[in-house]
Amino acid sequence: PLFRSIQEQASWVCQCDDSTVQRLEQDFKTTLQQQNSLEQWAMWLDTVVTRVLQPFEGQQEFSRAARQFLLKWSFYSSMIIRDLTLRSAASFGSFHLIRLLYDEYMFYLIEHRIATATNRSPVAVMAEYMEMDQQNGKHANGAIAAGDSGDYSTAKRPKME
Repeated sequence: PLFRSIQEQASWVCQCDDSTVQRLEQDFKTTLQQQNSLEQWAMWLDTVVTRVLQPFEGQQEFSRAARQFLLKWSFYSSMIIRDLTLRSAASFGSFHLIRLLYDEYMFYLIEHRIATATNRSPVAVMAEYMEMDQQNGKHANGAIAAGDSGDYSTAKRPKME
């Protein structure tokens, strides 16, 4: 079964709560079968974020928990796409587009939840993390300043013959 192997891998890598993953899977399947509108899908995603972050409301680690959830969401959705690819599923293209939309919307939701929790604008939240990366010796693209400038524009390309 598709979701069984993904669930096992997600549990191992992300240390995800099995009941949460099973509930997300079931909700996803139900929502898919109902052929819901885009607005209904957005409401479902909002409900997922609320349910997952509720235990951290008003706590100092809210921002960290929200970002960790975003990473876990991304990993889990990557695993689904990988499995669909390996199975040469006819639905791959549709799921890939859905995943891109969901990932972007989930990022938007998390960004706004952190902004609300910290009484700041989403732009200010993102700017803070970019500044922290630069202070920690990282460029915006994630390259370590001391070892890698991240500028590959002058790299020589091998000749094609």
